[in-house]
Amino acid sequence: MAATRDGKLTIRPLTAARVDDVRTVTKGTWGAACWDLFPRYTAAQQRALGTAGGGTATQDRRRAILAKLARRRKNSAGLVAYEDGEPIGFISLGPRHDFSVIEKSRATPPVDDVPAWVIPCITVRRGHRGQGVAIAMIRAAVDYAGRRRASAVEAYPRADGKRVHDDFAFFGTEPMFRKAGFRQVRGVLPRLPKRMASARDDAPDHQEARRSRRAPRPR
Repeated sequence: MAATRDGKLTIRPLTAARVDDVRTVTKGTWGAACWDLFPRYTAAQQRALGTAGGGTATQDRRRAILAKLARRRKNSAGLVAYEDGEPIGFISLGPRHDFSVIEKSRATPPVDDVPAWVIPCITVRRGHRGQGVAIAMIRAAVDYAGRRRASAVEAYPRADGKRVHDDFAFFGTEPMFRKAGFRQVRGVLPRLPKRMASARDDAPDHQEARRSRRAPRPR
């Protein structure tokens, strides 16, 4: 539990019962249509799943798929932040192989052979930004992954330092992850979108190559 400017913050794993809280957090942003599926499935996979395009039926299908992911026993699809019981943040999280878009993107190839978990996106509800909610969620995500024996947690924040609208900062920023204890492990790849790999881990044999990625030891 942590404190925000206005109240107490609690961060919980996403469950099927909390799926609509994700929509509450993303309401009014482009992410309201995402339902945490765009980093997980390529365009072809979304067409096969029936989640491509718009319309109410498509939104219902996306919600149902996220609810199914949230029911998994081994690991949920992410974490939800609450301030005094009100949903104000969501962070997507899981093993790298859960996210086909990240797996296939030339901008985010594996750093090494460690089976890392990844944080593909973070959303903080309007009116609650700038209070440390995102950093608290990142730290909670690392703890959650560590309890599930993740060797490393990676993220791909924007690397150019340019100011963007908050609604489009869902990759996170380098300062945000640095404050949460991450370190850069790879710079921007040539002629590709400006994404920089940052990580925390607990694999001492690989520390030299990856500049001390760290994650908590399993409890």
